[in-house]
Amino acid sequence: MNIERQKPRDEAIEKIENYIIQNHLKPGDRLPSERSMCDMWDFNRSTLRSAIKQLILEGKIYNKNGSGTYVSGEKLVRNLQDTDGFYQTVKRSGREITTKVVHMDFCETPKNIGRKMKLPLGHKLFRLVRIRYLDGIPVMISTAFLDAERFPGLEALDFESNSLYSLLKQHYNVEISGGHEKLSITYCDAQEAGYLEMEEGAPVIYQSGVTMDEQDVVFEYFKEITRSEYICYASELTRR
Repeated sequence: MNIERQKPRDEAIEKIENYIIQNHLKPGDRLPSERSMCDMWDFNRSTLRSAIKQLILEGKIYNKNGSGTYVSGEKLVRNLQDTDGFYQTVKRSGREITTKVVHMDFCETPKNIGRKMKLPLGHKLFRLVRIRYLDGIPVMISTAFLDAERFPGLEALDFESNSLYSLLKQHYNVEISGGHEKLSITYCDAQEAGYLEMEEGAPVIYQSGVTMDEQDVVFEYFKEITRSEYICYASELTRR
């Protein structure tokens, strides 16, 4: 990679970070427009946008679709080694969580999900898509696939007022023992941007994986699109 080509972007990142410090901007404060920042520091628009995209990826600033760029606040930290779901993590932090179900239906198991859940092709799955709000701000699109034959009647449960895992425990006696997941960076499409109130193409965290019960049977495959300016992931290491 050509280091020289990175220098203008790195300089723009430094200028933005210094501007936030020197002007005592607080979480939620708005940065100048892209045009103003380009004029202030004599950057071209592509260089500035590359710097903004990187700072959004790092969670230091965020975009409001059609409104501008803002300084990020304190992030919610999710421990990758914790079996608690998003609902429990937010409640434990003392912050507010709300949920909106945008879609739920039944579908047949496709090959990629069937392999992960150890289910045959065509097996009946329950699909649940929710938007998760942190302190009133949409921060995550969560999609869960569950074995509809193992969990009959899922469609009648209230997934907006209760966490998915608490409902599974209450109605089906399912306890979580662990799972497997992976994280990557992706860019939101038009529908995802609309749900999360972001600009199309903005960077987001993509998380996918499976969840297992106490018998190590996979009962869920999930996908999550998360706004990195509000949530970060960490893994706690312990000395043996």
